[in-house]
Amino acid sequence: MASKTLVIIGNGLAANRVLEQLGETHPFNAIHVLSDEPVAHYNRIMLSPLLAGETTLNTITPHTEAWYQRKLIAVYLNQNVAHIDTDRQQVICGSGNRFAYDALIFATGSRSFIPEIPGSESTNVVGFRSLHDVKTILERLAEIQHATVIGAGLLGVEAATGLRSHGIQVTLLHRNPVLMNRQLDATASALLKKELLNRGIDVRTGCSPLELCCDDAPARQINGIIFEQTDHHIRQHQNTDLVVFATGIIANKELADNAGIHCGSGIQVDALMRTSHPHIYALGECCEFNGNTYGLVAPIWEQASVLAQYLRHYYQPCQQSPVNTAEPLPRYQEQHHLTKLKVSGVDIHSLGQFEPDSSTEVLQLLDEHAGIYKKILLRDDRIVGALCVGDATDSHWYYELMQQGDSVTALRPTLLFGKAYC
Repeated sequence: MASKTLVIIGNGLAANRVLEQLGETHPFNAIHVLSDEPVAHYNRIMLSPLLAGETTLNTITPHTEAWYQRKLIAVYLNQNVAHIDTDRQQVICGSGNRFAYDALIFATGSRSFIPEIPGSESTNVVGFRSLHDVKTILERLAEIQHATVIGAGLLGVEAATGLRSHGIQVTLLHRNPVLMNRQLDATASALLKKELLNRGIDVRTGCSPLELCCDDAPARQINGIIFEQTDHHIRQHQNTDLVVFATGIIANKELADNAGIHCGSGIQVDALMRTSHPHIYALGECCEFNGNTYGLVAPIWEQASVLAQYLRHYYQPCQQSPVNTAEPLPRYQEQHHLTKLKVSGVDIHSLGQFEPDSSTEVLQLLDEHAGIYKKILLRDDRIVGALCVGDATDSHWYYELMQQGDSVTALRPTLLFGKAYC
């Protein structure tokens, strides 16, 4: 029986989830994981608690060496991949190491988008995507009196609260008038803003950075930021010792692109996570499916499950020909997901559609004094979205009802009050 080798480029959440889903009875004689980081896999979801000092690297490192050995997995750290030879089916690293593959997975993730504005190349300008980013921030804590976080999406809000927990003065700038505008409406944003202000974070919405002001030292340290109130075109200056960009992500697709694999915004895949080249797959933040790229965990989990089942089926020793795609293998499908955030002890959950249109009906409950806001969107008496702020006890139940697509006609009078009342 011929041996089969799986090579995975990347050691983040997507790669780890595929390894977990493959289990110990996978069809490969060896799995090689190539990581460009110097440490074992860690849970990137926990970067914010790590920055805040609420957890440790050991705590967020889920697997032991024995776990990898049982699954025939070898992890190679500090391995920057330089080239993919698709003809010979080899991965070539900058170190000179070569890894032959029968199956290759791109799980290269993404990097922070840092706009090209004056000063953005300075040494005290960072993203917020990796352990390296967190270490860079923590190493500078003693010299930071004020930090500016640009972008109030999920990661930006978490970065701001993590920095503030160290006693640092923080300004949070966001281009949109609504915080976390991909998940929240104006009412939910106002409640979130109130919580951030109560925590001592200076929140500025409708603002765009124009320039990072640098000193004349060779190290090119920024010492201030100029931003514009876009509605009124008013320029303001803020002294600052650190700038964290959380303004979006860029898929790490260059390695695949250079190998001739079809790429758009990310590495293009089909519903089985296959790329344009045979035996090469991609998932997670580096991939693109039907024009969509990914920054949330839930779709990546689903992609990993689809890919793991496909690999087990396709590479079984008895499988002599490509899998018949007419067989009922699970395929990846786009769907709504539940987004969670906890700020200063307040839960914020968002799922599905959160802004109404002409075909939707809105059920809403707001208690500003208690900081509780619930909003449910219905279409034909079926849930198509919900927001829960301050009380997210029933968000998973709403999510289940939305996924099932059942009519909630009988539940309407008490739906906002939760499952217990219904």
